[in-house]
Amino acid sequence: MALLVTLSVVTAIILLFFAIDHAPPPPALSDPVPISQLGISLHNQGTQHQLLKPKDVKVIGLIFFGRKDRVQILKCYLERNLAVNGGWLDEVHWVRNTDRKEDVDYLHQIIAANPAYKQIEIKETGFIGYGLAWSTLQVDAIYVKIDDDVVFLADDTIPRMVSTKLGHPEYLVVSANMINSPLMGWVHYHMGAIHPYLPEVIEPEEVSPELAPERGKRPPPVQRVPWRHTQHPFWEGPDDYLFDFMQEPPSMRHRWLRLATPDGNAARQIMRTPISDAQYDTWGNSVQSWAIAAQQHYSFLENLYEDQLDLYQFSSRAHAWITDYRRLSINCVAINSTEILSYLPMDTVDEEWLTVVLPKKIGKSVAVDSHALAVHFSFGGQGNVQATDLLGRYLDYAQENACMAPSSMPKGEKGSYYT
Repeated sequence: MALLVTLSVVTAIILLFFAIDHAPPPPALSDPVPISQLGISLHNQGTQHQLLKPKDVKVIGLIFFGRKDRVQILKCYLERNLAVNGGWLDEVHWVRNTDRKEDVDYLHQIIAANPAYKQIEIKETGFIGYGLAWSTLQVDAIYVKIDDDVVFLADDTIPRMVSTKLGHPEYLVVSANMINSPLMGWVHYHMGAIHPYLPEVIEPEEVSPELAPERGKRPPPVQRVPWRHTQHPFWEGPDDYLFDFMQEPPSMRHRWLRLATPDGNAARQIMRTPISDAQYDTWGNSVQSWAIAAQQHYSFLENLYEDQLDLYQFSSRAHAWITDYRRLSINCVAINSTEILSYLPMDTVDEEWLTVVLPKKIGKSVAVDSHALAVHFSFGGQGNVQATDLLGRYLDYAQENACMAPSSMPKGEKGSYYT
C-alpha cells in the first residue's frame, strides 16, 4: 500500500508539470529522407539561446573505456564536442577498464590520433579502478564523466550540463537526461515518450546457428543498419501476443518493430509491451530488463526521426528533476573536481558515493537537466540488448549525422582537427 501511495504521489507531481501526449501513429513507410530535410539537428536541441563557454572554466571529459564497438560511436560525439571544434571539452581523459587486447589496442589508436586525448593510468580495473580514477582529477575543473556506451549526445548536452552545474552550486552532481536510466525511463514512459514496439516474430527453426541466442555469447561485429523506423516494416503477429520484460531474445541482431495504431490508440498497444512494467526504482526491473531497455531505444530513434525530442523535456520554466537521495546512474554527469577531491577517499562504489552518500553528508542535491539529452546503451543486467540491431542503428545515425571528417589542415590548429 505504501508503494502504491508513493507512486501515486510521484505521478501526480509529474502531471502538474507536464502534459502527457501519446504520439500519433507513425507515417506510412517511405523512402529515406535526408536528415537536413527533416528539421532535425544535433545543434541546440531545445535551446532558446546560445550557450557560451566561460573563458576561465576548464572542462574535461572523463571516459571509462572498455568496449570498442561502443566507443566507435561515442568518439564521434566527443570529437564534435572538443573545444578545438567549437565545443566545450578542452581535454578528454580516458581511463582503461579492460584488459582485452583488441579493445586496448583501439584505445591506444584513438589516443595517439588526437592531441586533446590523454590516458589516465590506474592500477586496477572494475569497481576498484572506478574509485581510483576519481583521485586523478585536476583541481578547479568541471569534469563531464561519460560511460563508454553512451551512444548519443545532443550538441547542447554538455554545454547545458556544465552551465547548470556552474549556475547551481547547490547541485553536487548534474546528470544528463538519460534514455535507458532506471529512474528516468519510468518518467519518460509516463510523459508519453515511449512507443509500442515488439521484437520481430521469428520462429526458432528460422534462426541460423551463428545467430542463435546463447547467454554469454559474443555478438557478431557491428554493421550499419538503417536507423529510421520508416525503413522497416510494422510489426506483424497475433493480436494476443505479449512479450514479457524478462523474456529471452529470439536471435542475435534481431530487430524490434513498431506496432501500428490505426485507431490512434497507442495506449492499448503499449500495454502489450515491456515498458508497461517499468518501475521508478534504482534496483527495479528496468535496470535488469534488456527488453525494457530495447523499447526505450527504439522509441528514442523514432522520436529523433520525428523531431519530437521535446517529449523527454520538462517545461523551460520547470526546475531540474531532483533525485535526493535515490541512487542515480552516473552514465553522463558533470561535477566540480575540487568538491570531489575535498572529500576523498570514497568509502563505497563511486555511483553510490556521488549520488547518495556525499550529497547527504554535505547537504547538496543531485539534479537531472531534462533538456540535456543523452542515450546510454545498457547496464550489466541488460546484456541481451546487444542481441538486437540497435548498435548498428546508432552507428548508422552517428556516421550519417555526427561523425566529423578528418581535416586536411595541420593537427593542433584551431578548428583544424575535424570539419
